[in-house]
Amino acid sequence: MLATVGKDTTAALQTALALPVFTPSLSKATTSKSALITDHVPALTAPGTVPGGNEVAASPPSSVTGIPAVSLYPYGAEGNDRGYVERKVDFNSPLFKPEIGFPFGKTLHDSLYFTDNGQIIFPPTDNYVPSNPNPPPQGFGGHESLPMVAAFWDDADFSQGVGTTWYQEYSTLGSTRNALVHDVEAKIKRYMKISYTAKWTLKVTWEEAPAGGTVTMGTPLTNTYQVVLTTDGNQAFALLLYQDGGMQWDYTKLAARNVLIGFSSGDGYAQNNELTQKPPAVKYRPDQYKGYDTGMAWQGEALGPVLGGRPRVNYRLRCLAWLVAQPEAASWNGELPPCPCSRSQAELDPRYQRSRGAGSPSALLTERWPVATAGPMSESPGSPSSSWLPSSADGELEAFDWCCRQVGKPLLCTRFAEKRPRASCEGYVPPAPASAFGDPHITTLDGLTYTFNGLGDFVLLLASDARTSFILQGRTAQTGTAQATNFVAFAAQYVSATTTTVEWTLGSQGDIQILLNYETILFSYSRDMDAEVYYSPGVLVVNTSSITAIFDGDVAVSVSAASGILSVVCSLPDRYLNGTKGLLGVWDHNSADDFQMPNGTSIPRNSSEEEIFSYGMTWAAGEHSLFAKPLAAPVTNFTPVFLSRLRQENESQYQLAASRCRGSRECIYDTLSTGDVALGLATQNALSSDAFPPIITGNASLTAYRMERVTRHYRAEGAGTRFVPCVSPELNVTENGTLTWEPTGMAPFTASLEAVGANNLSAILLLSFTLCNCSRSHQCDYSDTTTVSRSSLQVLAACRCDDGYSGPFCQHPPDPCARGCFPGVSCRPRTGCEPCPAGLTGDGTHCAACGSRACPEGYCSNGGRCHLDPATCVPACLCPPAFTDQRCLVAGGDFQPPARPGGCLCPAPGPLRCSRPARLSRMVSEFAYDSTDTVIRFLNEELREAITGAFNGLPRRGRWDCMDKPPCSPCLPLSPVTVLELRRYFPCGLSGYEGYQLDYAASIGFLCVSPCNTGYCQHGGRCQHLPDGPVCSCIPFSIFSPTGERCDRLAISLGAFIGILLGALALLSLLLASACLLVRLCRRHKDTKG
Repeated sequence: MLATVGKDTTAALQTALALPVFTPSLSKATTSKSALITDHVPALTAPGTVPGGNEVAASPPSSVTGIPAVSLYPYGAEGNDRGYVERKVDFNSPLFKPEIGFPFGKTLHDSLYFTDNGQIIFPPTDNYVPSNPNPPPQGFGGHESLPMVAAFWDDADFSQGVGTTWYQEYSTLGSTRNALVHDVEAKIKRYMKISYTAKWTLKVTWEEAPAGGTVTMGTPLTNTYQVVLTTDGNQAFALLLYQDGGMQWDYTKLAARNVLIGFSSGDGYAQNNELTQKPPAVKYRPDQYKGYDTGMAWQGEALGPVLGGRPRVNYRLRCLAWLVAQPEAASWNGELPPCPCSRSQAELDPRYQRSRGAGSPSALLTERWPVATAGPMSESPGSPSSSWLPSSADGELEAFDWCCRQVGKPLLCTRFAEKRPRASCEGYVPPAPASAFGDPHITTLDGLTYTFNGLGDFVLLLASDARTSFILQGRTAQTGTAQATNFVAFAAQYVSATTTTVEWTLGSQGDIQILLNYETILFSYSRDMDAEVYYSPGVLVVNTSSITAIFDGDVAVSVSAASGILSVVCSLPDRYLNGTKGLLGVWDHNSADDFQMPNGTSIPRNSSEEEIFSYGMTWAAGEHSLFAKPLAAPVTNFTPVFLSRLRQENESQYQLAASRCRGSRECIYDTLSTGDVALGLATQNALSSDAFPPIITGNASLTAYRMERVTRHYRAEGAGTRFVPCVSPELNVTENGTLTWEPTGMAPFTASLEAVGANNLSAILLLSFTLCNCSRSHQCDYSDTTTVSRSSLQVLAACRCDDGYSGPFCQHPPDPCARGCFPGVSCRPRTGCEPCPAGLTGDGTHCAACGSRACPEGYCSNGGRCHLDPATCVPACLCPPAFTDQRCLVAGGDFQPPARPGGCLCPAPGPLRCSRPARLSRMVSEFAYDSTDTVIRFLNEELREAITGAFNGLPRRGRWDCMDKPPCSPCLPLSPVTVLELRRYFPCGLSGYEGYQLDYAASIGFLCVSPCNTGYCQHGGRCQHLPDGPVCSCIPFSIFSPTGERCDRLAISLGAFIGILLGALALLSLLLASACLLVRLCRRHKDTKG
């Protein structure tokens, strides 16, 4: 007998499993003979026998000469691991959910867990986590229902207080500095001859695991072993380590000796370690061997799952790697302004320029000197600026595709949005209020618009703060022969550490000539911006439809030419607030003082045109002009024509212009003063850049439970706004913004909310719909969803099942066969495993030899099956689903009513046509009802086609006819079969317990529900479902003592009443004593004074 070995002992066998790699040509299950390569196999003493023929364990050698033992990795408290154990016969670990997924076979698995029985299992859904203590005697075949890695799969039993398990995850997506991960990588590189960098690793240790199915006296013999799973997102490996001398189970006392080491992908590939084909004396001592498995490393093939002849890309890995490499959005977008709401606004906003991007013509580029950065306008996430240079636009779009389209997991798309927050125009304030255009129309920084037709050089803006100053001047010329003027040149000077001057001049061909520091510049083409640019320290000049100068990334001046007139738009940073003056006004969010003259005095904002003209002339630049070529002689005698005079001269022309200009005073003035309608309309277009689309407010995410109706109200801010109506079978939107969603299924759909303003500009809010089809509402986990076919619809990736239910929607009742049965024991779908083989006792899953002991007669009630616990040989009951106690006496669990024979469907409304020569006939179908929704759906939707198909598929025996059959009774119409019609076929009193109610859930079918599970007992009462119905045990709480059949009546308990009374009396006595003491003190005080 081997002694127990401590943690510092080493592992004499080490196995590295390369999890399977597939090509399309590998279609059959391949059960490989073990490819374990062993450096040295020590000789073992042959198994001996004792009288009676019982096999005894061979004594392995105490050491393996010539082979250095390999240590288990540190575990437990020493390894900073988490411990996990449940003191019961079988248990599972929590789910592990590597973000990058775990590639195994042809599938990228979402989750995995380990069992007490030495398995690591990859479940199809998060709510189906069975544990089978009985490995198949024939080993893995490759098509098992549960993919798994078997480190040492055999029945273990931690219920007696011995042993535990430890685990630790290592996520190294962004770094691999962990020593354990480095060592695992080194082993894989050495064994597999490949380059490998782990992205996720899991270490699991079974410490002193006792054997199940044995009855031991004293300290049981145990096993200690370890598994390390690791993946880089494309390939995966398992490293198996067994503690030297720590694999001590006495296999001679096991009822079955089928321990299994290896793995099965479940989709076509399996590996059975060659030790498991050896005698028990060998296969139960894996610690005496050392080697590594290379049989599954397909050299020359792409490592990882393969689909359609090419390696399947792990888009989760690509997305997560991109996310890890990106800085937080707050590090680069803190000063980014909101996006413009329309293209015209964007083109007039000097802070933005068009960027061709990667197939994205609507992209904008915002200038943050010295780095220019891009992001699609309004529709897609923005991009970084300032101190961080982003990846190419192609890379940005690729990352969006990986995270939001390919993966199908909204959580990753949400994380992408955190790195690239969606750009929107909410809060956008266009710089147009600080502008000058047309026959000069000026809009101040505070939004006051007026017309000034001065002739000469004028100061538009003087701005300064503690560190910088900025000057903007404009030069006007007479507009043809009209008594009006327009801008023909602008000059801007920015002073910080250096002084930079930029001048724009209208050329003879209607183009713009530009000077930088009074010298001409030569633009160069920028492919990314699809424009000509020129960069000089302190200023970036961009030449597109307008020429924009951005000073230090903060102050922007954009000049454009149209109809022989220059227009300017100026954008200032907030630091100049309350620090400006000039024709663009005093920027203080109060337009009342915008007409402030150089001497500090102001005129009212409702002043006449003549008074405004006189005010404007006070801002003549004079000798302080910034222009390279000063005016030949200042003009002092020019007086423009005013709009009031133009109207007096020709009212009909005024009305015609007003009609064409839609009431715009600036457009009317330019049209009448110049006689040029095109010029007036150009002015109107410039003004339209101030138009905003509506802003939609309301939560864009909607959630619904099954087929419930969801109503949501949205608001659209803006003049004359209305919502675009939408009517569909599932979705209805009214003009006032009321949205109603009534799900009818899980078919993908895409929906958005559109609002249109009086200016015909629209806003769109993309909607997201999340549907929960779980059996019960409390099972819905809205944090874990998956997108349906890249649409607006998301469904829950998994429901939080309880009471043993499983399936994507928790629609499958507890399956007594899911845990598997002892070898040689069959399983019935409803009752579970049959009794143990002769000579053994147990529940059919766990079997052991208990000698002559047997279950007492009548030990279990209500159809419960008695067995002896394999570990203790104590009687135990396997009860039907309805019973919740150990002896099958107390009901209260929900259960599905059994199928009940009897019933048929009436003849179809029309005859069924046979495909062979025959006469036409009507048919009646007899069947047995089943409570599941699958059967009911089949009756409603598929039965007619199934009957016809089956009838036409019969072999022909000469000439035959479709024969009529007299209808049976009771008879139901063929379609549809309603829940109400089927209720009578599923009574819930079959177990003899009164009070069960029949319920129907769309994803489950019919279910018998105990009142104990629907709040029968109130105020915290305990409910027990006895044969006569539910019975409540009332439990006092606080000062109340519930009473009544359902604990529905509350009364104050006697003890609480006496306590309250005594407390009140004590308080009253204290108050009286205090009052008496106060009176006495007052009297003593009076006596002292007297």
